[in-house]
Amino acid sequence: MARDTKTMRRFTVLIAMVLLVASIVFLVYLLFNPQPIQIVLETGQEITTKSPDYFTITTAMILITCSFIIGASIMYLYYNADAATVITRHTASEHKVEGHTPGAYDLIIPLLRDDEKKAVHIIKEHHGEMLQNELVLKLGISKVKTTRILASLERKQVITKHRHGMTNSIKLKHV
Repeated sequence: MARDTKTMRRFTVLIAMVLLVASIVFLVYLLFNPQPIQIVLETGQEITTKSPDYFTITTAMILITCSFIIGASIMYLYYNADAATVITRHTASEHKVEGHTPGAYDLIIPLLRDDEKKAVHIIKEHHGEMLQNELVLKLGISKVKTTRILASLERKQVITKHRHGMTNSIKLKHV
């Protein structure tokens, strides 16, 4: 079942990437290759133009749809970075560099934002587990920002959080 989930994630990420690329190509084609438009004046005179300043309603709707698909694909890929982590982890585990098999930690770090990287490095230095209030002190940022960073890392399945008195115990999953 876990294999089916990984396959489904890879498939949806692949579809999102294909839609993104196809929409960008189609959008660029429509914008830089104007179609002829026939304009009928009140006098009955017909004028045909290929100006990029004018679009038919159909072309405008296609442009809007392509823009929406581009935005939706980017948002999907951004917020599903954990699927990209699964793909990267699988691909990298097939390649060994000079006898060194990259661990999950080595594969996850490049996919994180700077503040997330800093938090993961600090937790790793403490043998992969520490209290959230200690992490706040080590990071030197507010409790709220630390909570947001940890929530993001938890969504990406990098850490787990468990209540520990008045604070949380933070543990790296892949160390």
